[in-house]
Amino acid sequence: MQNYLILNKLFKPLTLSFLLALIDNYIKYFVRLNNIQETVIIENILVIDLTFNTGIAFGLFSDKTNITFVVSLMVLFWLITQFIKVEPKSMEFYSLILILGGAIGNLGERAYNLITSNDGKVTDFIELLFIPSFNFADTYITIGICLLILSELKNK
Repeated sequence: MQNYLILNKLFKPLTLSFLLALIDNYIKYFVRLNNIQETVIIENILVIDLTFNTGIAFGLFSDKTNITFVVSLMVLFWLITQFIKVEPKSMEFYSLILILGGAIGNLGERAYNLITSNDGKVTDFIELLFIPSFNFADTYITIGICLLILSELKNK
């Protein structure tokens, strides 16, 4: 009975997270398929430009792809366990969905590219102002972390 309750509590966040990851990977696939290079959306503000990143945020640890994959996988499993502890429909709940969706999106692509001997790279394509190139999964994670911080500040 307890396992059923845990699975029932995980169903919604996992479903939403996988949906976000699917959207992220579809958009990355579309950008790669069409080889979208230096397409200006808003002059001097927003450009779509296909790049690849073997590291984590801002290219950190780009020469340690296998290690970052394993660490990311551990964080992914830790995130899933957090849904058992949080109140459904809370800001913390939705922030974890965003973080998990982004993690699944990038980790899934990295895993596929490691398996296919493609250096474990992740597709980045959004260039916004001075921020290094990123993708939708990175955006989910960033928004999720901001919401999580707000949630924690609100609960203090």
